[in-house]
Amino acid sequence: MKYLLHLAPMLLCLAACQSNPTITAAAQATTPESAKTAQANAEAAIPEHVEFGTLTVNGKLREKLTTEQLKSQLGRPDSVVAGAVDECTGALQTPTSQASNFWYYGKTEYEVSGTQAILVVFDVTSGRFQGKLGKLVLSQKTTLEDVRRFFPVSAKQADKPADGRPGEEMGLHLYRKGVPMDASLILRFKKGRLQEVEFWSPC
Repeated sequence: MKYLLHLAPMLLCLAACQSNPTITAAAQATTPESAKTAQANAEAAIPEHVEFGTLTVNGKLREKLTTEQLKSQLGRPDSVVAGAVDECTGALQTPTSQASNFWYYGKTEYEVSGTQAILVVFDVTSGRFQGKLGKLVLSQKTTLEDVRRFFPVSAKQADKPADGRPGEEMGLHLYRKGVPMDASLILRFKKGRLQEVEFWSPC
């Protein structure tokens, strides 16, 4: 009798499971769909963005280089603006460094601090500089509609005039290996045609 009493809870549990055999099967059946829904929601939460490593300018990644390397690639700058970049805006700035300079090649800007340099803005209107973002070419022939085919949501920013400057502009978040960076790529247009691209970071 005591043996039967010990078995009673187990027998009741077994009976409940047998009376509703579809519970486990239903849970298993919905698991893949739930996973798909969760993945879709996660993807929808990520805005249109650019993987940093997919962008090249004149066939090269945007990386720090020495001033000697820069001069070997492009020659001496057309003009230099000394002390134009402070700690707040400079990519090469540190709390102890002096204000960086801007080296200009036409309208293209490089920040220079000591012997280091990095590209800040490249102008596409002269044809001297050209970018490539995956399959999207960023050149003097690129239009807003070309960009819209790749980034339809972000391109809506350029449907109205830019604040404080002529033309239109749009921003794309920069990611590095799937992780968002505190930086964006700004594309500026004039009458629907690309003018320049800026690597922008907030102060």
